[in-house]
Amino acid sequence: MNFETITVESNDAVGMITLNRPASMNAVCAAMLYEMAQAIRAFDDEETIRVIVLKGEDNFFAAGTDMSEFSSSANHFFVQGEEYFQSAEIISHCRKPIIAGVAGYVFGGGLELVLMSDIILAGDNARFGFPEITLGVLPQMGGAGMLARRVGRAKAMDLLLTGRHVGAEEALACGLISRIVDNADLLNELAETAQRVASMPAAGVKLVKQAVLQACQEQTQTEKTMAQLSLMTVDAREGLKALKENRAPKFVHK
Repeated sequence: MNFETITVESNDAVGMITLNRPASMNAVCAAMLYEMAQAIRAFDDEETIRVIVLKGEDNFFAAGTDMSEFSSSANHFFVQGEEYFQSAEIISHCRKPIIAGVAGYVFGGGLELVLMSDIILAGDNARFGFPEITLGVLPQMGGAGMLARRVGRAKAMDLLLTGRHVGAEEALACGLISRIVDNADLLNELAETAQRVASMPAAGVKLVKQAVLQACQEQTQTEKTMAQLSLMTVDAREGLKALKENRAPKFVHK
């Protein structure tokens, strides 16, 4: 397969996906999600692949969601949101473990991709956050629910309602990530962890992932609806317009 927004390769039992939109600091767009879903589905169906690695660049994993894709049309909001959710569902339901290696900015849609992963290794320069509230919208791929299940209600509310960023240490302390490694060692640690997981009995690994996901997953439809409705508020339209015009939004709280 040929991809425009990601690069895909395999090494023995490890499939690797690298985000590849450097001009936008890997901002997550519908095309990237679609291509990721295709790649992950192919790796999931390939018997020789036992673990999937997801990574970005040294200074940014993904700096957010490409909000330029969301126009002021209410119908477009729902169509675009549906595309995001459909691809996210495929990624979230991958039967094989996904190991994310993140460094630098991990915001918005990038953080949602991390939350869909099973093991998260973070470079010591990583910073995490959901800035969506500053535009008056919600994370568009179920990020609010995934975050709450990962870190608990109090910390999720803190991050979602303030839009603030947290560093690797705070992310580790609240359970958002699995481990912190020196940024210079991130790729080596990713490779070693992937090989270790790949060496485990494949059937057992799949059952472990299934057991954990069943214990953690609930909602989807309710949050999907809330995310789409958030895009239709007066303030969301103002926030998205302000982003496009590179100015501060003037919210009217409607």
